[in-house]
Amino acid sequence: MAVIHTPVKGYSGSGVAGLHFVDGQAETDDEAVLAYARRRGYDVEDTAPKRKAPAKSESSKE
Repeated sequence: MAVIHTPVKGYSGSGVAGLHFVDGQAETDDEAVLAYARRRGYDVEDTAPKRKAPAKSESSKE
């Protein structure tokens, strides 16, 4: 999920791809919408937790 911030501080209403902005922000996980928003000057903040590398298992040596 990502949060999109409008270039107009505090904007509330309809926006990119039918998103509804409240106080200048909306959420989506649609990659096409995020790419469009970045190209059009919106600030996009990724809120998804970062993936951790899988832990390496130690194999027992006998």
